[in-house]
Amino acid sequence: MAVLTALSLEHALRLHQHRPGALVRLAGYLHERTGGMIGSLSHLIRDAAIEAIFDSTERITKAGLDTVVLDHAAEHPRALTAPPTPRPRRDARTRRAASA
Repeated sequence: MAVLTALSLEHALRLHQHRPGALVRLAGYLHERTGGMIGSLSHLIRDAAIEAIFDSTERITKAGLDTVVLDHAAEHPRALTAPPTPRPRRDARTRRAASA
């Protein structure tokens, strides 16, 4: 999914020196950097593209992406923890017996 999203965003870029496939090759990095959040990814690509225009390079590079500051959620992902242990389900008969 990250590759398809990167490919879609890349097709929308209008940078004169941007190499086709550059964002696709960085799909893993982009996913890791943004925590898989599409809003953060869009912000990252947009800001990198704007900077590429301002500095006249007209291309997005990993070095350029590294300079973009993202939102708090992307920059500080939650610590990976095990999901909570599900409580055992009790049917109506078990509930009635427990309450009697």
